[in-house]
Amino acid sequence: MKNSPKFQNRIFIVGDSTVCDYSAALDRIYLPRYGYGTQLHRYLNLRSPSQIVNLALSGRSSLDFLTDGSGNYARLLSELAEGDYLVIGFGHNDEKREDAARFTDASKSYDDGSSENGVSFAYNLNENYIKPARRSGAVPILCTPIVRYDPSGEYVGSCVHKTPFGDYAEAIRLLGKAVGVTVIDLTEITRKIYKANNSEAVFFHSHSTYLGEKSECVPAGMDGTHLNEYGAKRVAYEFCKALSKSDCALKSYVLKDAAAPDFSTDFKSAVRADYFRPVYSPFDKNRASEKSLSPDGRWFSTVMGDVGGDGFSPFGAEFDNGGFVVWSDPKQAKGKISSSADGFAAAFMQIPSDMNFRARARAEILEAGGGANLQSAFGLMLRDDIYLYRADVAPIGNYIVSGALGYPEGKAIFSRESAELKAEDNGAVFSVGEKFDLVIVREGQKTEAVFKTADAVFSRRFFDFKLDLIDSDYMYLCLFATRSLKVKFTETEVEFTGKFNGA
Repeated sequence: MKNSPKFQNRIFIVGDSTVCDYSAALDRIYLPRYGYGTQLHRYLNLRSPSQIVNLALSGRSSLDFLTDGSGNYARLLSELAEGDYLVIGFGHNDEKREDAARFTDASKSYDDGSSENGVSFAYNLNENYIKPARRSGAVPILCTPIVRYDPSGEYVGSCVHKTPFGDYAEAIRLLGKAVGVTVIDLTEITRKIYKANNSEAVFFHSHSTYLGEKSECVPAGMDGTHLNEYGAKRVAYEFCKALSKSDCALKSYVLKDAAAPDFSTDFKSAVRADYFRPVYSPFDKNRASEKSLSPDGRWFSTVMGDVGGDGFSPFGAEFDNGGFVVWSDPKQAKGKISSSADGFAAAFMQIPSDMNFRARARAEILEAGGGANLQSAFGLMLRDDIYLYRADVAPIGNYIVSGALGYPEGKAIFSRESAELKAEDNGAVFSVGEKFDLVIVREGQKTEAVFKTADAVFSRRFFDFKLDLIDSDYMYLCLFATRSLKVKFTETEVEFTGKFNGA
């Protein structure tokens, strides 16, 4: 059957990490994450893939997408035009009852504008996405969220977005009927596919590594929420197949001769070609008890990474008068945090990777030598991997820092993700004798870093930040210093606030 003329306008997409585009900086893992929005162009008759404008963002809900700071919502409102379409794919993060900035209540109706105990999920979708789209002359399309992988194969409860605060997929279905918007029911579509063969559904998902030989394609370290490229293609294909059976005019542009994704080719192409499985020996505190720093036995010391040619002697960490003193000899320019490598001393503690917590410390710069420069750094670091007194490794695992990079002028709050060092451009100033409050809070998919000086507060929220790619069982909280800095950390507190279920 001949395909219809090519679609001439644009298709905008909003949603969360199951929809968004990771292509700008792919995960350095075996099967990187892909949102299904990145693959829709394969199954629609378009002039160019650029006609699809994917504004979806990792970790966002329909509520905080409105004000998250990226400017994507403002761009949506300014660019939507007559003849365009808007695909709306929220749900996963609206369920986060513990996060008031993201939570919406699916039990409330679409005409309930109250905000007590959370705004209505359906009301928010209608008021802030559907109505603006229609005012611009664009056509909205609602999508229910894809399922989360269920090892039992049952697919009930939170795996299909049924929670104590309502059924999020059903709220979308009811909203679509009430206001006359097409609904693509990806919850039901993916539920049926997964239940039919749950062992094969494993291959739709992102995985951090593999077992055995790479050629065997046996993935390991599955992310039960996020898709890989093969899975994203399958969901995009199913989206378009459902669209072709709907009453939405966009169905005329679904490619009639597009083949479904094929495991033999599409799964193998989803594997990151340059992935290298790291050789890593997990830290065992029982074997390392002699290095325990604190009286409670929870904190240990290390020096690791690119620390120069004089061994570990210029570095140290000790417990002193109720606090931790960590240093890189101020008389020597050793260690660094740079774009290509890290090297530092630290006092650290081990935290299970499924644990939520709140950590804080007060830091005071005791000394800063002549070698202190843009590669100097200190702070409270939450990282994926730890190495005990190793200078033969390049520790560039993912991490988040509430701290300072650069001396005496630098940047507060920085991170490393997929080997890329990222620093906030905030122009903070640091000096000897100054004290800083450091905070890191982890709540499920969200990790927040806060850095307070006497005059300013810097903060950043990180969503879906992977801290289990190298050490899948633990994270490491570090009080660290490097490059001619000597820092004392006091009032250190770590409060565990329950487990994160990984959803």
